[in-house]
Amino acid sequence: MMTVGKYLKTKRFFKELTMRQVVDTAQDKYNFSTSTSVLSSIETDKNRVIDGELLLVLSEIYGFDMNELKELVLDNLKSNGRKKRAERE
Repeated sequence: MMTVGKYLKTKRFFKELTMRQVVDTAQDKYNFSTSTSVLSSIETDKNRVIDGELLLVLSEIYGFDMNELKELVLDNLKSNGRKKRAERE
């Protein structure tokens, strides 16, 4: 199953960008501060909560439509939502 982290890593890979380049572009072009450690945590699915502004910046840098990401998240919730709730109870 494609996670948000894997999706973003794939998008970065196809743009042939390093995490450092993404961080620098976010700062220079969008005046948005992030770090390679934040990006790494997201891409390895260690950080499951992602800042909305960061997602918008990444969508611009990587060139993807936020609707693609929305569909991925909603599909993952449909597939795994009940199981995760049951595990918490």
